[in-house]
Amino acid sequence: MQLPDENDPDGNGTRKAVWLLLAVALNTLELFIPRIPFLPWLKPGLANCITMIWIIEFGMVDSLMYTLVRVWISSFYFGFSLVTVFLALSGGLLSTAVMGCAWNLLGRRSLMGTVGMGVIGALAHNTGQLFAVFAMLTRSTALFYQFPFMAGASILFGGFAGLITPPLHRLLVTSGPLPCVERNIRAPVYAGRAGLYAIAALTAGAAFLVAVNDVRVLLLCAVAATAGAFFAGGRTVAVLTHPLRFGVMFLFIACVHLFFTGGMRLGILPFITWEGVQRTVAQWLRLWSWLEIGLLLEKLHCNELLFQGLRRLFPLRAQTVAAGLIALEYFPAVLSFVQSSAVRGIWRHGSSAATPVQFVEKIRKFIVELMEEGAAAREKNGTAGG
Repeated sequence: MQLPDENDPDGNGTRKAVWLLLAVALNTLELFIPRIPFLPWLKPGLANCITMIWIIEFGMVDSLMYTLVRVWISSFYFGFSLVTVFLALSGGLLSTAVMGCAWNLLGRRSLMGTVGMGVIGALAHNTGQLFAVFAMLTRSTALFYQFPFMAGASILFGGFAGLITPPLHRLLVTSGPLPCVERNIRAPVYAGRAGLYAIAALTAGAAFLVAVNDVRVLLLCAVAATAGAFFAGGRTVAVLTHPLRFGVMFLFIACVHLFFTGGMRLGILPFITWEGVQRTVAQWLRLWSWLEIGLLLEKLHCNELLFQGLRRLFPLRAQTVAAGLIALEYFPAVLSFVQSSAVRGIWRHGSSAATPVQFVEKIRKFIVELMEEGAAAREKNGTAGG
């Protein structure tokens, strides 16, 4: 693992890795917050603080790469799915781009502070996800009834994130020296030309499904995707039932289409229309195919290939991509820490003895100590080997 650069005199490579792990840890903590039905986007969004700090320190373009890497790492560890990745990226990238533009146009001239950036960032994030849900899951305009709630939540949570960003910025920038890291990154697994062709074909097929509405074609695609995942995934029942892990999405689709679609009423269920049933079945089949295709992509080492491709396509951002590889290495230990009862208890119920900044600092210290232990172990092994 570690930085591909031959030198890192300013320590930004390691700093980026620490901040990236911190942002992913904050995203992980938010998974433990119970979601309100039909308002699943309603969450504090503390990781947005790290995004704003990243924009201020490293610029908008590098922040977009950071967002891509952060979303990908979270998706990799919590059940890779094309749907969840796309939903997260649609909100994250739009939010980062909007806040980056706001900082470049207004923030640098002291015409907008982090509170304003936090509000418009939260609104952009929620709006991006809302349109992504519309395009991928519902295609029903009834979904947009949520917009007034989104605006209010964006002001509340985005403003709070912006309010604590300055002290958090000072804390992260002025913190003590970071541990040294190795210079050589382990080469990602390469799937070969056949693997690349398979990944390209699966990605194109997933995109093709967006334009398909014929139930028979969608059924054929779902069967083909399930069969492919079954044979590639070890021929287990878990592969066949994998989409059922996302049962909330299927329920959400059914509620939107069955209760908000006009047309010919069913005799036995007059509050449901035949058109609503057809749309529900079609969208269920589309979602099922996407989930099985995502499982296939995971089996083809799509995760490793992404990092390899990013390093080749964006050599000027190699430091940020390398920080993602470092985060992949340390994230299991960080995940165990944030899932501990002590941390989750503070997060869920609050603590009079810990402000949000102090809470974030607790996680940051754990990440730095973890890296220091890793550096010490490498040094010890190097000495023993010598």
